[in-house]
Amino acid sequence: MSWLSSQRLQPRLYLEPLDLQWGSAAKRALRLLGAMPLLGGVAAAPSVAVWRRDKDFTKSEIPAAELAGWLAKQTTADQSAAERILRNWQKRRAFPGVKGDGPALMGIVNVTNDSFYAPSRISSETAAVAMAKRAVKDGAGIIDVGGQSTRPHGGPVSLVHELGAVLPVLEQIAALGVPTSVDTLRPAVAQAALAEGALIVNDVSGLMPPIVAGNGALIIGDMRGNPSTMQKWPRSRVGVFDIYDWLAKRIDQYLAAGMTRDQLAIDPGFGFGKAVSHNQALIHHLPLFLGLGVTIVVGVSRKGSLGYLSGTPSATDRLPASLAAAMAAARGGASILRVHDVAATRQMLQVVDIFV
Repeated sequence: MSWLSSQRLQPRLYLEPLDLQWGSAAKRALRLLGAMPLLGGVAAAPSVAVWRRDKDFTKSEIPAAELAGWLAKQTTADQSAAERILRNWQKRRAFPGVKGDGPALMGIVNVTNDSFYAPSRISSETAAVAMAKRAVKDGAGIIDVGGQSTRPHGGPVSLVHELGAVLPVLEQIAALGVPTSVDTLRPAVAQAALAEGALIVNDVSGLMPPIVAGNGALIIGDMRGNPSTMQKWPRSRVGVFDIYDWLAKRIDQYLAAGMTRDQLAIDPGFGFGKAVSHNQALIHHLPLFLGLGVTIVVGVSRKGSLGYLSGTPSATDRLPASLAAAMAAARGGASILRVHDVAATRQMLQVVDIFV
């Protein structure tokens, strides 16, 4: 099983910013090291990894200050590919809920009693609205409402049930003053939620038809299989660069359908049909995905791979692991963190900003 790729496609060039610096450290790196600015100057990369895929993968590292000289020596095709990636690194996208320099927190509101994390199971509209209000008070910049669990081995609910779960909640939390998102696999639910005032469709499958989002925003997820089968898929050899390529293809399809990069985000799908090694690779190589030129969303909160790594079989014991993984994702370029524990994650980010 490879965390790189199983594909033997045409040769391709990838660039990955290394050793990302943030805040005052980014400013020093830009001034003293000739680092590459990212996300509108919020971050900086002192060096860059050049990955080439041919019969195998090769990697070289180049100081950012020497990148222009390296680029001038490349073929026309490689220059074009590299310049497109470098342009994508530059801008921090105006995705709903993303404000300031740090990542936005997406508070999870699961209107279902089938969530993998017991304290997040909600079966009543009143409890869901209360949870959303508490998340906003704790610092959530987005509320993500779902009516069907996408936990491993989770079964589907009926369309009528899902609509009945999410629409009343979305209606009641519209006045909270933050963008709302609907977490769904169904186009009909997505369209109804947008009509109810949701601004974002969070599709973990990445297969939502472009026409559904319309003028709204869309999170394109990566899920291998479906909730009932996806944990059989980690035996496949799909790796991080395959996920990158698949998401790039989906972005191009949405752009061709008339959406803009400011309307799009990607979620590489931590835990969705991936082995622990794949999940580790996704976080380690998260800066690679900045090359896609859209907002990055990461949801690691309380997930099973963290339990494997930390020796905590119960999701209720994984808050420290969740905070550590969220910090790694934030330092790797995630602009949105989807979390159960909004207040704790906000405190972690505040302290990281002070000391790092």
